[in-house]
Amino acid sequence: MRLSRVTKFATVTLFVLMVSFPGIPQERTLATSPEHPNSSLMEVRDKQRALLLVFRSGILDAGDSERAIIDQVLKADPQPRGQYMWAYGQLAKKLNSYIRKYKSLTAARELSDADFVIYFNLIEYRRILNVTYPYGELFVIVKGSPKTNTPPRVIWRAQKILWAGDAISNLIKELKSVRGES
Repeated sequence: MRLSRVTKFATVTLFVLMVSFPGIPQERTLATSPEHPNSSLMEVRDKQRALLLVFRSGILDAGDSERAIIDQVLKADPQPRGQYMWAYGQLAKKLNSYIRKYKSLTAARELSDADFVIYFNLIEYRRILNVTYPYGELFVIVKGSPKTNTPPRVIWRAQKILWAGDAISNLIKELKSVRGES
């Protein structure tokens, strides 16, 4: 059986691409990342005011470009609008339940009031069995301090792209652990 030139070219191209690019790196929490050895939720252990943001960023794991993510978060409108309202509601429901139960966290309305930001980067809505689910990445960002000359930075990130409910559940689980709440 003879292969056409197009088939041979496609096969060779596919082989070259597979050999050239190593496996996709596993996503990991920044707390265990070698680039951020001191970054963890311990930094927000005693902080109480959190701002929840949900919007679609133009950046999706572009070489762990924290600076671009932080810039967008700092410029974002804290009030969810339009298509982000539903995802925001999913996250806020679980976060409010945690706030009511443990009273160790309060909601901030503006960035200036917040000690840290919980940011959900909405990537897509998936429709499964006639139910729509928001999927994306969850980040915890601490605000910088001019007094101590520390810039704002991402201290925690979900291990992978998740459904909004699972992402916030993972964060709450780790917050409980860090804060000694059971």
